[in-house]
Amino acid sequence: MNQDLPTNSNRRLRCMAYLFGGVFAVLAGRLVYIQGLQPDSPRYTLGGTPARVTYTPALRGEILDSRGQRIVHSQHVYNVRANPVLIGGHADTLARHLAPVLGTPAEQLAESFRIRPELRWKPEPRTNLAGGWSTNWVQASFTNQSVLVATNLSLDAWTAVKTNLAAYATAEELGLRAAWAALDRRRLNPPTFAWWDLPSKYRFRRQLALERKEIAKVLRPLRIANDVIRKTALAPELLENRVYPHEKLSAPLLGSVTNGPVPVVEYRTATGSIHIAARELPPRVQGASGIERQFDDELRGVHGKSVSRRRGSRELANTRELDVVPQPGANVRLTLDANLQYVAEDALRRGMERLRPNWMSAIMIRPATGEILALANATSPTYLPPGVTNAAYYRSQPQRNHAVSELVEPGSTFKLVTYAAALEAGRINPDSRIDCQGGVWMPPTGRRKTVNDARGHKLGNASIEEAFALSSNVGAAKLGYYELWDPRSAPRGTPLCRMAANFGFMRRTGILCGGEPDTRIPSWDGMGTQIILSYGYGIYVTPLQVTMAYAAIANGGTLMEPMLVRSVEDASGNVIRSYTPRVVNQVVRPETARQLVRLLTAVVGPKGTGKDAAMAEYTVAGKTGTANKMTRTHLANGVTAHFSTFVGFLPAEKPEICLLVCADEPTGTDGRAAYGAATIPTFNQIARETASYLTLPPSPSLAFDISTRH
Repeated sequence: MNQDLPTNSNRRLRCMAYLFGGVFAVLAGRLVYIQGLQPDSPRYTLGGTPARVTYTPALRGEILDSRGQRIVHSQHVYNVRANPVLIGGHADTLARHLAPVLGTPAEQLAESFRIRPELRWKPEPRTNLAGGWSTNWVQASFTNQSVLVATNLSLDAWTAVKTNLAAYATAEELGLRAAWAALDRRRLNPPTFAWWDLPSKYRFRRQLALERKEIAKVLRPLRIANDVIRKTALAPELLENRVYPHEKLSAPLLGSVTNGPVPVVEYRTATGSIHIAARELPPRVQGASGIERQFDDELRGVHGKSVSRRRGSRELANTRELDVVPQPGANVRLTLDANLQYVAEDALRRGMERLRPNWMSAIMIRPATGEILALANATSPTYLPPGVTNAAYYRSQPQRNHAVSELVEPGSTFKLVTYAAALEAGRINPDSRIDCQGGVWMPPTGRRKTVNDARGHKLGNASIEEAFALSSNVGAAKLGYYELWDPRSAPRGTPLCRMAANFGFMRRTGILCGGEPDTRIPSWDGMGTQIILSYGYGIYVTPLQVTMAYAAIANGGTLMEPMLVRSVEDASGNVIRSYTPRVVNQVVRPETARQLVRLLTAVVGPKGTGKDAAMAEYTVAGKTGTANKMTRTHLANGVTAHFSTFVGFLPAEKPEICLLVCADEPTGTDGRAAYGAATIPTFNQIARETASYLTLPPSPSLAFDISTRH
């Protein structure tokens, strides 16, 4: 054998080397061509693969009570709309198919699926002979192509609807499918033929093929038509729904929400054009009033968004250009206790049945911190505020937060300010004497009308404590006239007005639910206004301001800012922003506050106007208030109406809660106007249940010695 000839193995190695070299040469040439000659060609870059944009909606944050219990939260729901034009003649059969899963009677659903054309006017532009444009209105036939057939479906419910819709088929299609299945069974189980009978086998198979062809000829267009119904007859609308586990609890305070604009979903395609996608995000839920509005920025979530490129059903590796995870809105934790809020609202419901007022409110505050533990409102369904003419529109709006938003004359509850100013100035003490002149007094100057005590109080020479306990208008007016008037002071600048400002009656409290009006003394004529201001007229304040003033006395004379929100937290409970108790100012000295507590305790004593507020376990300090409503409407109709209030705190020796209950135009069982004491039963119900819930220790002695308080 010739040794110079290459072996077969060497020859194969050379062939493989030539082959691999050729392949690498082709790849290198292709690489040079793409990278060097056409580096920006969409054919060879990711630009040739259109970006896929996916949006993920984020939920609005929750509103929690002080214990973390959810008062409001959000969930995604679906509305389902039908297109009668696409459903066509399938209304009855489709309705029977979907009625069980939608929970709607088939007859009602079928009516929604039917085509109902109607004539509408539409503009039609035209040109005249001179070339000018004009618009004519013509009638055209329209068909409603979006009928709402279901609302507030959960994701599971919508999935069930979608699954059942995908399984929809007409009787004709089902029959053809059954025939097709029968042919398949015949093909799999053919009759027995002799091994040599080839013609019979051929005729059998040919007959099957012909029958399949005939069925397919009819079934194919029928499936295509029915696929339109299965895929597009019903369309979902993604919505965000606010859920209230406690129904209408705290509704006026929490406020309402409304749907804002639908977020625009757009992105650039591979060709650079702007593409507006179908609605992938629900309409933006935004606050309309109350806490929902004041904390709208914090509660609002941030939608997620991802941009990727795909080939078929698979995402290309390392092409995720953007990946933003949805961020739910922050949670707002209130100082309210849902249990105490329920206690207050339940008591107001009973009070509304008993007194039949226009509205009632209850405010409960922790005096030492200003935390609002409960803030409740109740409104008569027949009530219309003065000046409102559109009753239907007013009653369709969210219930008004009367405790924060109503301006009222406080009546006798304002006497606290008068006595505080006189005590703080050292002009009187609780044992000082004042001549109430039998309940009738004509001021020497500044007023042409007499000052009268209400309900037959005929006090003569009485102590300051007695005059306050029996709510003598004459006693308060004399303090304003003789002790708190300074002729050199500026308008609305007398010692009495300055004390009212110290108590916070001349400015908004700054409560974080919003809706506060500007309080004011609307007119000032000098001594005349000073006199009526002394016993609670001529000034307009809110029930919340009255509550904070009494809480200041319970807190040793320190006025706190009302604290409604404790913190803003993320979804995991981490605190983003916290709120702490804030001191507004020292209204009176602690010694003056102790003297005022003594006066307020006497009001609830055996001879006081608030004696019915006394409790067996606790010493209660409080004050009744009755303000005559003298609006033009009342005067014109000759109607007697009152604004009635009782406000107090307990235990008086170490106050833990301060509570106000007020009623607008209450009536007694005899149908006549009710006085301030009319709200005491509601006060007692709330105070008793609250003391039990908070496990407040009983007062050591009902014979309370004011000197032991500090």
